[in-house]
Amino acid sequence: MSRTVDPWKKKANMLLLSRLDETISVCYRQGLYPEAARAAEKACKIAGETYGPDHRSVAVYANNAARMRKAQAQSCLPSGQDQKEASREPGGGKRRLKPAFGVVAVLALALFVTAGFAQRANVPAETAQPVYAAASDVEELNMPFYHIEADFDPASQLVEGEEEVIFMCREPVEEVKFNLYMNRYQDSSLDSSEVRRYAMRNGQDTGYIEIEDVTYNGETVYFEVKGETLRVAPGSGGFLRGEHALMIKFRVKIPNIADRVGGTKEGIWLGNWLPVLSADNRENRPTEIGDPFVNMSATYEFRFSVPEDFNLVLSNTNNVQQKAGRKIYTGVLERVRDLPVFLNRGYREAVAKEGETEVNYYYYSSDSRPEEVLAAARKALAFFNENVGQYPWQQLNIVENDMFLNGMEYSTMILISKGTSRGNLSNTVFHEVAHQWFYNIVGSDQYNAPYIDEGLVEFFTSYAQSGRVPGYTGEAGGLYRSLDSFGSWQDYRNVHYRNGRKLFEQLYVILGKNEFENFIKEYYDRYKFGFVSATEFRMILDGKLREEQVRKLLD
Repeated sequence: MSRTVDPWKKKANMLLLSRLDETISVCYRQGLYPEAARAAEKACKIAGETYGPDHRSVAVYANNAARMRKAQAQSCLPSGQDQKEASREPGGGKRRLKPAFGVVAVLALALFVTAGFAQRANVPAETAQPVYAAASDVEELNMPFYHIEADFDPASQLVEGEEEVIFMCREPVEEVKFNLYMNRYQDSSLDSSEVRRYAMRNGQDTGYIEIEDVTYNGETVYFEVKGETLRVAPGSGGFLRGEHALMIKFRVKIPNIADRVGGTKEGIWLGNWLPVLSADNRENRPTEIGDPFVNMSATYEFRFSVPEDFNLVLSNTNNVQQKAGRKIYTGVLERVRDLPVFLNRGYREAVAKEGETEVNYYYYSSDSRPEEVLAAARKALAFFNENVGQYPWQQLNIVENDMFLNGMEYSTMILISKGTSRGNLSNTVFHEVAHQWFYNIVGSDQYNAPYIDEGLVEFFTSYAQSGRVPGYTGEAGGLYRSLDSFGSWQDYRNVHYRNGRKLFEQLYVILGKNEFENFIKEYYDRYKFGFVSATEFRMILDGKLREEQVRKLLD
């Protein structure tokens, strides 16, 4: 039986189904079986209204709901939290919240049949990508899972910890690689950069990350650290196709510098501080220009201990306990590209709310202007919630610091510099909040194609802030240039910020207002928590424009 549904209603239902797919998968992974079943039942009803009762997606959702109820009955536990506690191994072992892959496969089918867009073409990888899919209609299945245990010692300025990472190999591989971004400060070749000179003006305590041990199946395995890369090989046979878990013991020395990671006596801000699985097999040339970090979305379960006179800011913290002079923070943060943390004991806090999102501003200087910062953040959240898609996390934390850059974005946390953003504070805040959608939710290659996120963020910042209608402002050129081809931040901004903005201005003019707005919403819903390479972005435009128009925009 077929059913006729109003095209706009059908599109709205398809987007709702996509979001329900996320809810089902996330709740199942956290052991929240009743919540997952209710979402599946709701999706079953909506799929029936949209496609008709005989459509295969209806049966898939019904089957999902039945499996969730069965899993709940087998667990003999009334709630997801009890399920989490029951999964803790004897002797204080780690909790593993990921479900068995047999049931996830059913969820995968639901994700596939209700995506609302044509199946994505198989795009040849620009480089080998051995660990997990960089872009997939079932991206949730391929996300790594990290369990973090960390302890901060202010006397030594060390964070010591262990990281269990669970990941999938699509094919057998000899080794896997991790990014060690904290070792960037050990590279003296970057000392002459404008960012590095500013960051180190008060000293040379640059920090590092040290890997102490790596175990696989309970045994120490071969690993090698070279600069910003950790290579792990388990020996003969390598990593076979399927699920694997590694345990990494590490030590982070916090750099006492004014940069996007660093700290003062009042506060310490850390982004890209953990070993994270490489998104591809490239070892890019280090640079201080742009944002040379390319991470995949992942889920982090954390336990972070700090002295009782410190406060830890980390989104989705669900419990804080005090024990033996320390505070222990625990929680789970889903589908983020990093686990950014902020430690402080001398900052003030201002709080606001936009919709369901709590906005926290942590500041210390005499010119912090909390009302202006919170107003700009709320405006940005409201704009992108309405015009792109809903912000998926409970909190947005904004931290004032002292760095060369005006701002820096991490998932659920942004940094705003007190020294360089005073001229246009509202624009800086809006720009960094926009990055929550473009890079942190819709991922892209910030090293080889930064215009994908920076150009779109600049476009929205320019026009949403001013209320002007976008128009043609000249040709966009040089967008093929990767970060290692630039000698200064100004040169980089002229290309990937300014010309990147021009690309989206031209796209707006070509498509028109309504089609451009629909394009952005489709782009968000299709690629959220996934990853868009330069090749795939070109294919996206190929689907919207004529070949000669695409060449004019990108070549």
